Amino acid sequence: MTVERNIRNAVRWYEEMWSLPDYDLADALVHPDYDPEWVQIPKQGPEQVRHEMRYFRGMFPDLRYQVLDRIGQGDRVWLRYRGTGTHAGAGWGFEASGKQAVFEGVGIFMFDTQGLVVDRWGMYSFYDIFTSLGLAPPWWELSRHLDYHPENG
Repeated sequence: MTVERNIRNAVRWYEEMWSLPDYDLADALVHPDYDPEWVQIPKQGPEQVRHEMRYFRGMFPDLRYQVLDRIGQGDRVWLRYRGTGTHAGAGWGFEASGKQAVFEGVGIFMFDTQGLVVDRWGMYSFYDIFTSLGLAPPWWELSRHLDYHPENG
C-alpha cells in the first residue's frame, strides 16, 4: 500500500498541485524539511515549492502536466511527464512570446514513512521549451547557428 500511496502522491504533485494549481496541496505532500540541493531557492518545505510554482507559473500561467509513465519501489517513485503552457510572462531573461511550450521531463521522488516528499530530483528539457518558443533552433539546425569549425580543432 505504501508504494501505491507514494505513486499517487507523486502524480498529484504534477497533475493537481502544479496543474490546477493547488498551492495548499504542498502542505499535504511536502515534508517541512524538503530542500533539494540542486534547487537554488532560499526557502524549504512547502514554501519552497510554492515559490518555485509561482515563478514558473508566472511565465506559463496555464501550465498543465500529464504523467506519462510511473513506477515505484520502496520509498522512491519515478515519473515521466509532459508539460504544456503558454509563455505569457517574462522569465529566464526573456519577455513573454505568447507561444505554446511543450516539453517532457522526469521526476524522482523520495518519500518518508508518512508519504511526504522529503527529496526530489527533476530534469526537463529547457531546450524543448526554448525551441517551442522560437528562442533556439531545432537540434538539426543548431550547427548553422554556431561559429564552430571542427576542422580547426
